[in-house]
Amino acid sequence: MQSLKDKLLKAGLVTQEQAKATVSNPPRETAIPKLPPLPGSPAAQRQQSQKQLETDRKVREKVLAAQVPLDAGATTFYFVTRKGKARRLDLSEAQAKLLESGQLAVVERPDPGAIEHALVPVAVALELKGLSEKVVRFLNHPDVKVGFDDDSEPPQQP
Repeated sequence: MQSLKDKLLKAGLVTQEQAKATVSNPPRETAIPKLPPLPGSPAAQRQQSQKQLETDRKVREKVLAAQVPLDAGATTFYFVTRKGKARRLDLSEAQAKLLESGQLAVVERPDPGAIEHALVPVAVALELKGLSEKVVRFLNHPDVKVGFDDDSEPPQQP
């Protein structure tokens, strides 16, 4: 059985040089760009899950590096969780005043299997807010206020 190259040579449709050039430099196939997965497809869900895991990892690293240890005390400080439930921290009076004055913030720390809450300096909270809108649970900053009642939605009871 003859190859196509041999048949073309025998028929005189190509020269020996053309046949050699084609074999040494085969034509390149046009590269088809990979399209993004369709919204709602399993591939899109996997892609979104990977993004969320990466964001959670970044948030966890930043919170662990900057978190302020909780000073247990008699002052109860309430904040609202992502699900709209009231949660409390029993803090020292000094830490509660730092939260109220806007020097500290309450943020989520997404640990594997659970979401814990931590105190961080306001600069870190603003940086975390840039990564994910929902991570900061309480922040009293002149430019950004999070966790204050805005009368648009009543908080759910615990």
